[in-house]
Amino acid sequence: MNRLCLCGIAMLCPAAMAVPDSFALGDGVAGATCANFLSMGRLAWERPGGDWVDLKGKPYGNEPFATQTVPLLKGRQAIDWDVTTLVQGFLDGGQPNAMILLRSKSGAKNGIVDFHSRESMDSAGWPMLKLKLADGSQIRLAAAADTFLDCTSISSLGDRASLQVSGSQSALLRFMLKKPKAKLLQAVLYLVTDRQYEGNSEIGIYRATPPYARVVGDIKSGLAENYVRDEGIKKDPDVVFATGFESFAWIAEWSYYDPRNTTETISSDDARLFEPLVGKALRVRLVKGKNLGLDLRYALSRGGTPEPDEIYFRYYLRFADDWNPYADGGKMPGISGTYGRGGWGMRKSDGYNGWSVRGGFAARPAADRSVMGMTAIGSYAYHVDIDASGDYWGWNQGSTGLLENNRWYSVEQYVKLNTPGAKDGIFRAWIDGVQVLEKKAIQFRLTPKLKIENIWMDVYHGGTSVAPQDMTLYIDNVVIARKYIGPLKR
Repeated sequence: MNRLCLCGIAMLCPAAMAVPDSFALGDGVAGATCANFLSMGRLAWERPGGDWVDLKGKPYGNEPFATQTVPLLKGRQAIDWDVTTLVQGFLDGGQPNAMILLRSKSGAKNGIVDFHSRESMDSAGWPMLKLKLADGSQIRLAAAADTFLDCTSISSLGDRASLQVSGSQSALLRFMLKKPKAKLLQAVLYLVTDRQYEGNSEIGIYRATPPYARVVGDIKSGLAENYVRDEGIKKDPDVVFATGFESFAWIAEWSYYDPRNTTETISSDDARLFEPLVGKALRVRLVKGKNLGLDLRYALSRGGTPEPDEIYFRYYLRFADDWNPYADGGKMPGISGTYGRGGWGMRKSDGYNGWSVRGGFAARPAADRSVMGMTAIGSYAYHVDIDASGDYWGWNQGSTGLLENNRWYSVEQYVKLNTPGAKDGIFRAWIDGVQVLEKKAIQFRLTPKLKIENIWMDVYHGGTSVAPQDMTLYIDNVVIARKYIGPLKR
């Protein structure tokens, strides 16, 4: 079951609990790099080289759970760290995916150590976690994934036969823990090295903390909290527009509908494992060999109202069972002020012609089974301070933008345009009421004549590459408002 889900008839889950249960950080092509804890979708570490907490629970602290010095010697060395406190913390916290970061301790000489990884031809040197229990039994766990983070590389290095640790490189290991029947007496991390360079290395053990491994706060409620299943929300004085695609004439509710759209409203779609959110939903298909699935817009000047400088936009999203963007990423719904002049489609934003912040989905590497059935979403932005192509922002905070097929998600976005001449624009995004991105100091415009023109419901495969197969997603319960909206109240 996805932990970012609606979980009852009368209320929402009290707190969002991170990424899908089925996800575990792997060491394939979608895995960790120096910049990103997940390469797919550019879901970034807060700091390059990996995030961690130390023995005292301090983020980026210098008190390791254990330390060992690897001397500069010829020949094979087996290195053990007593990680009992760290492993007990994983068990007490119910974290089955134990992620351990090895890094040169602050102030240590910058020696370099090559440890054997689980991809090494020497199976006797593979990383191992050894558990000793009170009933006399012992458990040996091989690493479920291992890699090292090197800031000279933009690619995942999890397929290498070694794990390199130095003053500029850290190693990341994941073990699958299960609560043992007997009390844990000792846990030892075991690694093997045949090669060291430049000097002795003092290596510390820390708990790795990608955003999804941290405690996530309560769901933020908003306007929707006052309207069960969004019924009556369109009458709220702070709501600009709301629709659940229930009307036969739903297209007339919008300002623009591209006749090339491959859409229809449906209440059932068993072949793709569809389950309704509330009544009907809009089904959007990316057809094999085509780019466009949906181009649907709501003009904020509709009815003669002035275009705003800030707006909230929430919609519900569900990727169908056939959703598999293995060839390329693409565009998703977002907020825009292009005016048909600039800020999309390789038309550079110059501060006077236009801007946009559409959503985006990343390609899912077919060869990496750790992300099977999942899609990373983020933002594809055109603003003044970039070149012609868009600026991709991965949603890497809190629960992150990693979504699972066959689940409904509340996706909310907020734009506040900058004061012309100042870099004070803001963009925020939430998934199921948990903030997954905040970008500040954005320069969307250089003139006050640029406003928020449209909510742009865009589903588009690639830049130019076409969909490699038929793929389907569903959209429901769209709300545009002047205040934060929040997830649906059931």
